[in-house]
Amino acid sequence: MAEDEPLVAMEIEDVILEHGAIPVGPFASLSELMAAIEEGGYDVAILDVRLGRDESFPAADRLRKKGVPFIFIPAMPTAAIFSAPIPRRRCAKSPARRSACLRPP
Repeated sequence: MAEDEPLVAMEIEDVILEHGAIPVGPFASLSELMAAIEEGGYDVAILDVRLGRDESFPAADRLRKKGVPFIFIPAMPTAAIFSAPIPRRRCAKSPARRSACLRPP
């Protein structure tokens, strides 16, 4: 999970735990997230678009190349996400309903 807002990260973590999964993260910076992606040990990723001053698009691209499904839960307008150079993007509005994180791709 990539999220730089502690309260949002706690909410996402609660959803993950409620559904019997083990959360990895939160990663609040792009560098932390990229290191975690290379380390592995996860099945899916939940990404905020903005992590501090960086965007998570490079991480999403790396996840895509590794075949790891991911979803964006941004605080920014979704138009910015859909103009990003990442094929097959998925996005839920923030704050997202709990079910938005659980739907299959």
